[in-house]
Amino acid sequence: MKNRILSLLIALLTVFTVALSGCTDKPDVTGTEPGTEDNTVTAAEEDTGVHDDLPEMNFNNYTYRIIGQGGAGWTASDMLRPEKLTEDGFNDAKLKRYLNIEERFGVKIETYLSETVYSVIQGAILSNDHSFDLINMDTGNTSSAALAGLLCNLNELEYLDLSKPYYDQNYVHDMSFEGKLFSAVTDITTMDMYVTWIMMYNKDMIDRYDLESPYDLVQNNQWTFDKFNEMIKDVSADNGDGRWDEKDTYGFAAHTGSAGNFFYAAGLTICSKDDATDIPYISLGEKSETLALASEKITDIVYNGNKTLMNNQIIEAFSEGRALFLAEITGYLDVFRSMEDNFGIVPYPKLSSSQERYCTTNSNCIMVFSIPAFSYKQGELERSSMIFEGLNSESYKLIRPAYYIDVLKGKQTRDYRDYEMLDLIRNSRVYDFGLFNDLGKLTGIFASLASTKNPKVSSLLKKCITAGEKKMDGILEKYQSIS
Repeated sequence: MKNRILSLLIALLTVFTVALSGCTDKPDVTGTEPGTEDNTVTAAEEDTGVHDDLPEMNFNNYTYRIIGQGGAGWTASDMLRPEKLTEDGFNDAKLKRYLNIEERFGVKIETYLSETVYSVIQGAILSNDHSFDLINMDTGNTSSAALAGLLCNLNELEYLDLSKPYYDQNYVHDMSFEGKLFSAVTDITTMDMYVTWIMMYNKDMIDRYDLESPYDLVQNNQWTFDKFNEMIKDVSADNGDGRWDEKDTYGFAAHTGSAGNFFYAAGLTICSKDDATDIPYISLGEKSETLALASEKITDIVYNGNKTLMNNQIIEAFSEGRALFLAEITGYLDVFRSMEDNFGIVPYPKLSSSQERYCTTNSNCIMVFSIPAFSYKQGELERSSMIFEGLNSESYKLIRPAYYIDVLKGKQTRDYRDYEMLDLIRNSRVYDFGLFNDLGKLTGIFASLASTKNPKVSSLLKKCITAGEKKMDGILEKYQSIS
């Protein structure tokens, strides 16, 4: 049963990968599993049809070290090497990945976290102290390190093939600058997926209210803001006490951050890319009409007619069957394993059916990988990039399917359409150069618009762009100075 599930899922992921080519608090993941099935998945060797093109090489017991961001809040703990096999599928996939690469290249892989990761990597790189080979830290620290000239341009490394599916192609496109790319989102860690915005829906309520299947709407390109608004408007109900509060039933439950992602879902970003020059620029001003339309529709969804429960006890409302939809990060799926009602997963809706694709983003606290710009002797940088490529390839084979099964286990009905939706969502992500480079007030403009009942779109846009463009000019000048 285990290997059949894994084989089917890997086949599904391969098909979808070819075909589709703001930080919140961490959720309390104390929900219990029903225990009706064996939810483990072995770290089995499966052929995904995707392979790296690395030569055979033995590095004579070299110790390859990965340093990650530690401390309070979000960390890079997901990439840490497990101590032993435990028959937990996700844990064992992580360890098996490291063991396979160690055997393949004759290396020993060590992983550790630092609470002062930026200071540590800065000091080591400036002093040319080769105390680590790979860095895993958030986009803010990574952007600062790139602008300071501390990171290698991944596009120049011989053994990295950034066109492979184990590199997030949207990140490769959105975050490059004049052919330079200093970090990557890869399958070594699942932190990027953990903080991706998704839409969850209560399947039992869909049936009870005789509503259309959100999954079918997605597949038929009918999953739009208007359709979503239509579905949630007739669900809300007061519990009889005459007050609209967190004890009532709602069509939608969200908070300021998840509501702000509707703007990304509408195809909006702070920055766009001039593909002819590979230079990002602030594009929100030229999309002011779309921004105004999206803002109007989002305001209607969130604030009109008691359709939406905002901020207060939204997790409880969804888990207790009092919210038809919940907008949250993927990490919250674990909270609902003991939920009585069954639930499904879809991307955020489009602004309209004419929109090219479904879109979402993840918060700027995702952990991305980069290679330090030490002064390398002959063969050292090639070794570093080769092992990084191998880890990414092996992680694609083992980590991604194990993660999908892990986050969806414990659901009353294992619906493989949810796996399809997770892969669709993964491939729908946009990476906003403006968000990840913290362009002042522009960085929070979508959250600001989503948090007010009467957004002043034009005035806020004008105010934020003026300051954002000044900061953007400084960032671009620094990038251009990096050789």
